Amino acid sequence: MAITLIVISVVINGLRINDYDINITKIRNEKDVYFKESEESPITEKDKFRGLDYFEIIPKYKVIGKLSLVDTLSILKVLRNDGKLTKYKRFARVSFLLDNIEHSIMLLKQLDQPEGDASLFMPFTDLSNSKETYHTGRYIDLHYKDGQKTIEIDFNLAYNPYCAYNYKYSCPIPPRENFIQSKILAGEKNFFQKE
Repeated sequence: MAITLIVISVVINGLRINDYDINITKIRNEKDVYFKESEESPITEKDKFRGLDYFEIIPKYKVIGKLSLVDTLSILKVLRNDGKLTKYKRFARVSFLLDNIEHSIMLLKQLDQPEGDASLFMPFTDLSNSKETYHTGRYIDLHYKDGQKTIEIDFNLAYNPYCAYNYKYSCPIPPRENFIQSKILAGEKNFFQKE
């Protein structure tokens, strides 16, 4: 009986991981189609576009972060790659464990974001930048529900700013306080147009 339960547990966990891989792969495939076909795609030579490069999907890069909300209005001026500044509100500090190291970075909201909009912006840099990943950093979009104390951060969904594909775009550069002292080998890799 105990062996049967163990086998069932292993099979169920295997299916969950498989579902997770399928979901991430679906998101990636949809983005590739959008970049190839949409008029709003940042890709300039769509006929040569063969899809983005991604790291292998690794479940350890999906972490649960502990939230500490910023209870006063705290403005952060974020430099963009074209030299302009964009103002964001510091919404919450999130702390999480990855590779047995505790990390802490800031989650942001746009200054003019509507009150009921639950989306959060997590621009970040890490030790993979300029090597495996885009030199100025990557982004993750998150959603917050009132009262939640933790938030799921899935680095397998980390993506490049549009300026990684096309220099004409103006993109926020992650602030220094959002540097992660680890190599985040998850999500999108650096972009090079394939021939």
